[in-house]
Amino acid sequence: MKNNINFSQIRKKIKNKKSTISVIGLGYIGLPLSLAFVKSGFKVIGIDKDQRKIKSLNSKKSYISTISDLQIKKALRKNFTATTKFNNISKSDIIITCVPTPIDKNKKPALNDIANVVSKIKKYLKKNQLYILECTSYPGTSEEFFLPVFKKNKLQIGKNIFLGYSPEREDPGNLNFSIIKGNLSKVVSGYSNHCKTLVQDLYSNIIDKIHPVSSIRTAEFTKLLENIYRAVNVGLVNELFQISSKMDINIYEAIKAASTKPFGFKPFYPGPGVGGHCIPVDPHFLSWKAKQYNLQTKFINLASLINDNRPKEITKKIKNYFKKKNNITKKTKIVIGGFSYKKNSDDTRESPAIEIYRLIKKIFKKNIMICDPFIQNKKDKNFNKFEFIDIKKLKNKNFLKSLKFFILVTDHDLFDYDFISKNTKVVFDCRNGFKSTNRNVLKV
Repeated sequence: MKNNINFSQIRKKIKNKKSTISVIGLGYIGLPLSLAFVKSGFKVIGIDKDQRKIKSLNSKKSYISTISDLQIKKALRKNFTATTKFNNISKSDIIITCVPTPIDKNKKPALNDIANVVSKIKKYLKKNQLYILECTSYPGTSEEFFLPVFKKNKLQIGKNIFLGYSPEREDPGNLNFSIIKGNLSKVVSGYSNHCKTLVQDLYSNIIDKIHPVSSIRTAEFTKLLENIYRAVNVGLVNELFQISSKMDINIYEAIKAASTKPFGFKPFYPGPGVGGHCIPVDPHFLSWKAKQYNLQTKFINLASLINDNRPKEITKKIKNYFKKKNNITKKTKIVIGGFSYKKNSDDTRESPAIEIYRLIKKIFKKNIMICDPFIQNKKDKNFNKFEFIDIKKLKNKNFLKSLKFFILVTDHDLFDYDFISKNTKVVFDCRNGFKSTNRNVLKV
């Protein structure tokens, strides 16, 4: 009877928005999630080991382009606290982990951040807390990391401690769908029915559409399924782009025509490769886990190989173009348009632009500039080795005419495509951003 009382009391506290929530990790996922819960009326403690982020937030400054300083200011006025101190977990009823889950150079999961979080929170565990993982990883991650800690502390999962999983779906730069807008549907799950109910109740406060699934592993697999689906289709269309180019076929026209079919076809488009935390990373979680079941993921691995190879193919085309003209020198000016992995975003995680820059620099050595109006903090240690130029430069005829070439890697809406194409000798377009039929615009 006592266990049911604990569950009922926690549930009532969530519904009345009396629960204190700690969100660990204040990046592209954790910060919007924190603001959504604050907006809904919860008290939120945002925790991050990066002191620069905490300093920025407490100075009422945002470090994410799609979140304004005003939103941070409003949150701080309400019930939002930003700190580096993990002991705040002891004051919290709900703990949501949103830390990075990358892969290493061998394409294996590198879950050090989750391990570090678990090692810290075990000091502050107490009865009747709800723990939720939002990180993307292989099926079984939540149970492998959290269950041993709960059991070691003699806590009964589903009775006096609760575990859930809800995969993040935030899309940096997407102005139509976001967790803050409340229109980003959520998959939720829990280790037991009580766990799942609490997770569902919690997210119902900030999201209209909730889809519960039967187990945490199913939810973890669902997240991978979403992004492997995209990775495979992007790999397919990137391969088809190579074929259509050799056959002198405009693949964009073909995709547009195929899209007129009212069923059975969804358009995907060729590009410079894949970026972000999802498509380049998530398939490898499942490939790695599948090996433990003596299974091979041939289809997934092939798509990843095709996508990973795109920067090399693009750079090779550029090199061959100038080699034919015997026109490769070390004094030419080059501009890379867009450095983030997707349009209208400042997110550079796994961006193919970084690899394209590295490969182009091997050929042309110097005077390689980058224009990305969405990357604000260009003095950050991740960017200080690159030469950034202001977007105003791309509105200067003389500057554009002085370029060896312009390569569009990320198709931001802020670029004036018509003006650039008319005033630049050669344009290499990786995104079909230039609709011009000028001969100087080459699709790569």
